Amino acid sequence: MPPHFALMFISSIAGSLVQAVCGFGYGPVNMSVMPYLLPYLQAVTLSGLCGSTTSLMVVLTSWRHVNLRILLPCAVTGVLTGMAAVQISAGARDALMMHCLGAGLIVLGIYSLFFKGKIRIRPTPLNGAIAGVIAGLCSGLFAVAGPPMAIYLLDAVTDNDEYRATLDAYFCCTTVGTTFMRWRNGAFTATVVHAYLPLIAALVIGTWIGTKIFHRLNAKLLRTAVYSYLIVSGTLMLFK
Repeated sequence: MPPHFALMFISSIAGSLVQAVCGFGYGPVNMSVMPYLLPYLQAVTLSGLCGSTTSLMVVLTSWRHVNLRILLPCAVTGVLTGMAAVQISAGARDALMMHCLGAGLIVLGIYSLFFKGKIRIRPTPLNGAIAGVIAGLCSGLFAVAGPPMAIYLLDAVTDNDEYRATLDAYFCCTTVGTTFMRWRNGAFTATVVHAYLPLIAALVIGTWIGTKIFHRLNAKLLRTAVYSYLIVSGTLMLFK
């Protein structure tokens, strides 16, 4: 069992819980903790694996709602740019990647607190491809692809089921490419493999709790607390 496994387990429960309540959020929450526990490349690999596992659970139960017409241009560009981003990050220093991730978490927190739902993008194939590129870069560098795709899909799909299924299908597609590139770059160490298998239990627990409390919890208050935490965490990473 890797060092600090208890913290990994707790952060995975928290990330999957937030995703169940808010629609996305596993990557940002988990990556605010994981780089302190593992070398950056291993941290982003483990977080990507766990996040994609959560997405796969959703897709397997809601595949009928996946909008392939909307998904295709996003997924094609997302896979390609995600693979390129993994190659770039493999040669970067851990400190540099921590600082970049910190800046990204700050931007995500500010957007989610003050601008979520206010940015509208027309659902065209070109805009979908652009959204896929941005999300692919975020996925490859930081295992945080949710916000760019969420912004685009809010206007591109017709209902909540279609939104969630298509978003998670995108995550599943891009993870194939990023996981392959991380494997080629030697990120699949024994530590990553030994941590991933027991963390599946944390993903199940977090998703189950999030589903149970969804209709009982003040989701707006939870989002405010979580994304305020991301701003603080990102600031600490930025100046680490």
